Amino acid sequence: MAILANISLEEYQEPNLSTTYNGDHYYGQHGSQILFVKTRFSFSSMIPFFAEELGNINVLRATIASESRCDVAELLQVKDSVLVLENDIVADLGSINIFVSTQKFVVAQPNNSSPTNKDELVPWEIKLSLLKPPTPLRSQQNDVKEWWTSKQLLKQPLERQLQCRHCGHKFYGSSIEYKIKDLPSEHWYELVECWICHETKPEEHQARMKPILARPHVLLVGTTYFLIHPDNIMKGSFQADSVILKRSNWDRGTLSKWIAVNCSKCQSPIGEGQYCMEDDEIKLQAVKLFKYCIDLLPNPSERPIFTDFLVSDLVNTAKIHATHRFLVQGRQSQRIYALIWLFNWDTNIVHNNGYIEDSNHSLLRERVMKVIYLDCSATSVESDQHVKNNVTLWSIDKSTDHLIYPDVHCQQLVDTLNQSTLILPPFMRRINHPAMLFTKGFSIGFIRRSD
Repeated sequence: MAILANISLEEYQEPNLSTTYNGDHYYGQHGSQILFVKTRFSFSSMIPFFAEELGNINVLRATIASESRCDVAELLQVKDSVLVLENDIVADLGSINIFVSTQKFVVAQPNNSSPTNKDELVPWEIKLSLLKPPTPLRSQQNDVKEWWTSKQLLKQPLERQLQCRHCGHKFYGSSIEYKIKDLPSEHWYELVECWICHETKPEEHQARMKPILARPHVLLVGTTYFLIHPDNIMKGSFQADSVILKRSNWDRGTLSKWIAVNCSKCQSPIGEGQYCMEDDEIKLQAVKLFKYCIDLLPNPSERPIFTDFLVSDLVNTAKIHATHRFLVQGRQSQRIYALIWLFNWDTNIVHNNGYIEDSNHSLLRERVMKVIYLDCSATSVESDQHVKNNVTLWSIDKSTDHLIYPDVHCQQLVDTLNQSTLILPPFMRRINHPAMLFTKGFSIGFIRRSD
């Protein structure tokens, strides 16, 4: 028996050549003579792939996972923006409009990713030069997208209604005519204070600085909510949250308080009511309906979800307060659900869900926010010293902002972050570098952007 070489099937052409495969090798055979033996590394139906576009240096930084006996540095090829490993297509980048150079790509094993057993897949890092820079990101062009603005509402039929997203219970009918106006930025009051501090007579401006109040027959449109006068809300359609109402102290703080309100039919959170105490009676002054808790009728072309408005809150707060760290807190429970460090508010990732079982493994390109986060919901803060210490440190840090949402949406956010972490290779999911003590034990996650 003569074995000529360990070459590819395409490299050897011979008339009447037959090939057989025994699970580990291809055998090229001519009659009784074996002409070559070709090792064939068998992968499952796909090879796990994750990448991030680094637009500032025009590089696609990717990670794949292969069997330990496969030398990716030697076998990986790039042809027409397609990554090929031993005749297996790893990622067809051209199909998602990413084009990379076939030259000067770097392949290496990360230092902190040694497999624990011989059957475990081994990660490899790949750096590829982008032939075409990524499309300019929205953060380099305009502010974050606003959903359901007054301009969009005015294009709808006059017979519009607002209803509970959970059960369809109606809050705001079309029986009366009303005006629709946009509210200014959520941080307009702070901005005005900054402007007038340089005035020669700031007291003249301060005397005119008053909060914007709800007005009858006017629908005021904020970034994440609608502000409505109580006269225009259907009676009995909502009620104040009893837990929050009971702990409100009317002898302290401001004269009016924003208290969570729930749908009277299904008890789902829908927004906040502005209440004040007059003659020992609680009086409603205004209602905020959160856009992510309600639906518009007739249905608009876009139906944003909670994370769309979270993106807006994160970006706008980061721009105004120059902070990138946030505590996410439940409105009713007052629990801290997560600590979030905004790492990159606008980037592109590419993945095939290769590290997630029972998933559609098609190649995806997504615009996301990249965050470092600590899940504080999975365990009791009192029993987990690590979580408790971090919550305490972040709570007293003046550069950290609080974001308060209904508890159900806080838990939804944590679940979304945990799920997003799974698209990463295992060695990239948590921060355990000794030089990064402040975020030790935090996870890497992504929040998808719909804009």
